[in-house]
Amino acid sequence: MPKPVPKSGARDRLLPVTIAATFIVLAAGFAAVWFYWQYAQKRNAETRYLTLPSVAISRDGHSIRAGLAIRTTGNDADWAAGNQRALEQIMASTLMQADPARVRTPAGIAELQQAFREAGNASLRTDKLREVLVTDLLVSEGDL
Repeated sequence: MPKPVPKSGARDRLLPVTIAATFIVLAAGFAAVWFYWQYAQKRNAETRYLTLPSVAISRDGHSIRAGLAIRTTGNDADWAAGNQRALEQIMASTLMQADPARVRTPAGIAELQQAFREAGNASLRTDKLREVLVTDLLVSEGDL
């Protein structure tokens, strides 16, 4: 005995509903991807700063104390905060090598900032440190 064939009217009405539901799901998926992509671009374009506690060294009758701020992108801000202790040690080591007389000049400060950035990126094997800014600087004769 042959099977009864479903009425074609029910099948014909289900096809547009299926097409509409598929279109809505695809549109929602594309919208989600687009919004995430916009968020990722915005976060990468953000500038974030991590302020380190003052770093102080004393050597050869000179003392240097520097306040530092590290500039990263929004995507790298959490990474920088997680590596704060290592960054403090790297910055202290770099400051230990600085020439106190040279640091007192505007060109010396710019060189010191560049040295901080290069040392931080090299030591941590990254390029996430965009800039290291000296926010406070005290150079004196004698120990701090």
